[in-house]
Amino acid sequence: MTDRDSGSSGREAAGDGDDDRDERSSFPPCPKCDDAVITVTTRGPMEHIAGPCGCRLSPGQVQRL
Repeated sequence: MTDRDSGSSGREAAGDGDDDRDERSSFPPCPKCDDAVITVTTRGPMEHIAGPCGCRLSPGQVQRL
């Protein structure tokens, strides 16, 4: 009974990770760390921060996203 329970929960957890990867693949990669960029915070004309990774981006990098 324990083996069956742990086996099914492992498959469910693996399935959840696959869904996250599918969603993130629709977002552009960060030009600095290659993580998915979901948000860009602009604090001024020359200061942009990719989210959720936190990398600082130049205006040109933001424009290419």
